[in-house]
Amino acid sequence: MSNIGKKMIKKILLIDDSPFFLHTLRDLLFEEFHVETASSGEEAIELLNAASCETFKHSEPFDLVITDLMMPGLSGYDVSEYVRGKNRKNKFTPVLMLTGKDITKQEAREHGCSEYIQKDNLKKVVSMARILLRK
Repeated sequence: MSNIGKKMIKKILLIDDSPFFLHTLRDLLFEEFHVETASSGEEAIELLNAASCETFKHSEPFDLVITDLMMPGLSGYDVSEYVRGKNRKNKFTPVLMLTGKDITKQEAREHGCSEYIQKDNLKKVVSMARILLRK
């Protein structure tokens, strides 16, 4: 079956330790994107590894990673650095950092993030996802 003329659905990994925020944002993104969720940095790394596993014929890397900055265990920075440094198939995947903390663009970029947004603006998160995915 040919993919010519078919619209490919972009795949997003959404990471947040708040179940409410995770489900709310997933529901907003679900209309346009395939969204997988993780409730921790550790779970996210498992999903990233599974998506890039070469033994699974149909595994596809994520097109975008959206992660909360402050989480117990591995932080959003840890996940971003993992994507950039250790996950071969997702090495060039944009990472959108969500935060309630004041950070600078330079700080976000030093940790491998493409962009960052204040976590409380859900409409802006969806808009930025569209921009990063050029949708």
